[in-house]
Amino acid sequence: EPPTEVIIRLRDFAKERNVKLFGVLFNCSEPEAITIALRCIREEPCLNGLILGAYANRLTTVPDNWELAESECAQAMRSDLTPEQYWHTFVSEWITRYNVQLIGGCCGITPEHITYLRDQISRKK
Repeated sequence: EPPTEVIIRLRDFAKERNVKLFGVLFNCSEPEAITIALRCIREEPCLNGLILGAYANRLTTVPDNWELAESECAQAMRSDLTPEQYWHTFVSEWITRYNVQLIGGCCGITPEHITYLRDQISRKK
């Protein structure tokens, strides 16, 4: 379902429970998918006042017919997402174009990736 619809439902859910929703984070997805989601919601009024976050993974694409119960080994990691590539291809765009304020990583994003991101963000300030 479209990310804007999910965000609206999250806001409604939080409001019904008298909980303040501070932000929306896209987590444990391929960085390309996170970029697509951010592009979809970029100028939506439903984002008004929400902090955006992005925590991509480094897993290879999961086949459509894959099932955890049938899996014999861990999902393979991508070899094309070094710390530098993660920053230059994805994270820097997320920050500048989509105003993402919470940045990190999930499965396969290493301490070296996070250190590189921190160093790049510190240089921009």
